[in-house]
Amino acid sequence: MNTDMNTDMKQEEMTIQQEQAYNLIATTNTSFFLTGKAGSGKTTFLRRVQKEIDKNFVILAPTGVAAILAGGQTIHSFFGLPLEAMPIGTFGKLSPERRQMVQNVDTFIIDEVSMVRCDIIDAIDATLRKCMRTTAPFGGKQVVFIGDLFQLEPVHAGTVEKEIIYDNYHTNTPFFFKAKVFEKLRLPSIEFKKIYRQDDAKFLSILNNIRRGVVDYNDLEILNRRTNVPNSEDDMVITLSSTNRRVDSINNSRLEALEEQAYTFEGKIEKDFDGSKMPVSKNLVLKKGAQVMFCRNDQSQRWANGTLGKITEIDADNIYVTTEAGKEYKVEPVTWEATKYVYDHDKKKVEKTITGTFTQYPLKLAWAITIHKSQGMTFDKMTLDLEGGIFSDGQLYVALSRVKSLDGLYLTRPIRDSYVRGSKEVLSFAEHYNENAMIDSELEKGKHIYEYLKNEDYDSASLELLRLACAKANDGNVKEATYLLNEMFATMISDEHLMGALDALPTINEDSTDANMLNAALSLYGGNYEEGIRYADNVLKQEKSQEALFVKARCLAMLKRYNEADAVHVQLADGMGEAFDKKIFFAVATVNEIIGDPGMGIMQILYSNVPTYNKALLRLREMMQARKKELESQEQNALADSFNSSISNTEFLEQLTKAESKLRKDFIRIVLNQAF
Repeated sequence: MNTDMNTDMKQEEMTIQQEQAYNLIATTNTSFFLTGKAGSGKTTFLRRVQKEIDKNFVILAPTGVAAILAGGQTIHSFFGLPLEAMPIGTFGKLSPERRQMVQNVDTFIIDEVSMVRCDIIDAIDATLRKCMRTTAPFGGKQVVFIGDLFQLEPVHAGTVEKEIIYDNYHTNTPFFFKAKVFEKLRLPSIEFKKIYRQDDAKFLSILNNIRRGVVDYNDLEILNRRTNVPNSEDDMVITLSSTNRRVDSINNSRLEALEEQAYTFEGKIEKDFDGSKMPVSKNLVLKKGAQVMFCRNDQSQRWANGTLGKITEIDADNIYVTTEAGKEYKVEPVTWEATKYVYDHDKKKVEKTITGTFTQYPLKLAWAITIHKSQGMTFDKMTLDLEGGIFSDGQLYVALSRVKSLDGLYLTRPIRDSYVRGSKEVLSFAEHYNENAMIDSELEKGKHIYEYLKNEDYDSASLELLRLACAKANDGNVKEATYLLNEMFATMISDEHLMGALDALPTINEDSTDANMLNAALSLYGGNYEEGIRYADNVLKQEKSQEALFVKARCLAMLKRYNEADAVHVQLADGMGEAFDKKIFFAVATVNEIIGDPGMGIMQILYSNVPTYNKALLRLREMMQARKKELESQEQNALADSFNSSISNTEFLEQLTKAESKLRKDFIRIVLNQAF
């Protein structure tokens, strides 16, 4: 039995799709969906990514067992989310320590996303935006979604939860891609095409049809020839069934039929390890002759997670198992670790810490397992038990794709055409897999802004995004230009460096909302402020838009019509809700100081949320100097003295940059404790 990808891939060059996914993770902060048919190598690829790319990764999964196997945490426990369905706008409860750690994560990897509901994705988005104090989707973090939507569907909630989901999303099938966040964020989707599991071309063709929900009667005829084909009970053949009840019945009856002594092995739990997350039974009952499955990869590569075997010798202290390959091994207990993520301040790394362990033999009875639990496994020989039927989309595909070839497949009864069930919504979503133009665009964007974002240089990143948007507008690509413009608005804090940054201004001759918004922004940063107001008003006639209000307010401010700009700022503040829009805080604070309203406190709040953004600190200094105010503190601090002095902003910034860490931290604390 092989795991998700065999070791041959390690010696091969990456495919085009693998290269694209690798580069998206290595050189961008773009969130994307990574998918592929069973056996296409997603799991092995991700292990490679985490080993080779210098980023802070956090791995999350929808269930406890999946999280343990992936070496991560559950989504709900990490983000502090409730287990029930959540209305849009729900965010998790994070401790100060967890919040600080999240701020230093580069990439979240969400495994088995096919089983994650859309309301959970939106709750992750809301939590990250709140934590990062930004309006950027997912708080500006990269989220890599991994899974095969043609396999098992999202876990359905109870009746009340279904009502909540329907009320918020108007759907009874809450696939992750229906989350509202994807209305603000495009999601490139990369499908790995190469299959490492099956080498039977005809079987691959049949599987592909079933995956897409296509009923081909020639395919069914070929499959159904495998009905009631005899197989020797001496062979290691596993049975897949749709229900736990049927699986337990098969395993228990086969175990009882063995006229051998039964031995019970009790697992050992240390510290905090949730019993529901145990990958094998705490009390394992085995006999000589029992068919078992290994539930963990062996470090010496003697077996893998999913390898079948038979117990050939057993006593109270020893277990010997002979694998499918005919080799006998002594099996020792192994330890699974429950982990959580912590942030190491000194290393500036997100690291896993062990919260508890579970030690047991890595075995379970395996005459039968459920289709659900077979995901990610491969078998040489397999019986598909259809007595319980097929009751969900993708279930038949999951089952059949576990076996390597038609010759290794046995059916208890014929497959009905009604069992071939594919989701039309998934098929529609899958039409957009491997759209190279979008993927190339994200890679190109990453080349321009990723290093700036890594270094928290928001000014340079927003300038690059503006230039990219302008170039796309010149090419007549309104959709791409609008997307880049939205990225710019989500990235920027101050836009003063963008004023006059554009020379030749393209004009989009359309009366669409996107075209008007594009013309408004390009007019603002090209110096045509009256035109900017006109285009912004065109947008506002069509819809409520924070970005259009922002552009209008900035145009008014540049025309020195400050009171009118202030009136628009009131509308902007009313529309912010729970969001923390940094660019609005900067603009409002600046205009307020000009018209005589309090602005220093607003700039102080902004700086407290982005203490790396020195432009906010320097603007606060200018405001204080204009009002003849100084920092007040009971302690001596050389930077505070320089801040209060008459040296230029450039000189002060040089001193701040060169100062020791403790001196800087003490100075920032003095600034944030100042009363305005």
